[in-house]
Amino acid sequence: MRDVVKQNVKRQQSSKRQHRRSRLNAVYFFLVLVLVVGIGAALSMTLFFNVTDVVVLNETDTPDMDIVEMSGIKYQDNLVRLDTYSIAQKIASQIVYAERVSVKKKFPATVVITVEKAVPVANVANSYGYLLVSASNRILEELKEDTPPREGLIIINGFNAAEGTVGMVLTSEDERRDSVLQTLTAAVTESGSEHIVSLDMTDISAITVQFGDRITFNMGSSSDAVYKLRLAEKTISQLNPGKRYKLTMVGNNQISVLPDEAPRSVTTAPAVTETTAETTTLPKPEDE
Repeated sequence: MRDVVKQNVKRQQSSKRQHRRSRLNAVYFFLVLVLVVGIGAALSMTLFFNVTDVVVLNETDTPDMDIVEMSGIKYQDNLVRLDTYSIAQKIASQIVYAERVSVKKKFPATVVITVEKAVPVANVANSYGYLLVSASNRILEELKEDTPPREGLIIINGFNAAEGTVGMVLTSEDERRDSVLQTLTAAVTESGSEHIVSLDMTDISAITVQFGDRITFNMGSSSDAVYKLRLAEKTISQLNPGKRYKLTMVGNNQISVLPDEAPRSVTTAPAVTETTAETTTLPKPEDE
């Protein structure tokens, strides 16, 4: 009996030693791992991953070398330490016609700078003339009172622009209008309409679209703008090309049509035509 008891004690003590060794080994390996990672991080930010090449993909008229100089990136700068977002912002602030700038790291030693050219999409009316803006509301040019709006681009009225200079993003005194402007310019482009002359967003819940010189369309808010513009185009194609009309969006899929000389009230107008989903139907965005 005594021999059995002694053997059990020895086994328990041996088991405890093994557990201690295992814990010590785990701590040891963890410390070694931390040390290796630390040394690797230190080396990557000093000796390794230093810039040897800058690639510029440039759509603007600004020379590539000027863009590299604007970036502030120098030969042998550490790639890990580069703040790509700040560099992109720095470049964009110096090139008026830069719509988007991206800076990406390509390990082990290359930086890729991409500059997309801004394209004018609209003339935004202000107190002294027009501001030529891109799809991201970036101000590309100021057109003074004696300069006509850029031909072939829509005119935006009622934006109420706050003070801004060329190269900056155009903002309104009412910040809600900023996103509405972007939505409208994008919708005009996506709808493919070649007949839209101007939009009036004085009341953002009752935006007015001018098609040529004879059709005025009250589209309501900017929601589903592409669908509304396409539906208006299809409705206009069914009207007498020699007459003037006032169109109004009714509900989600109808447009009320009135001769331009008729009263605005549908109840008193002698001739009213409503184009419904059966006659002028286009798939809503969610149904496409």
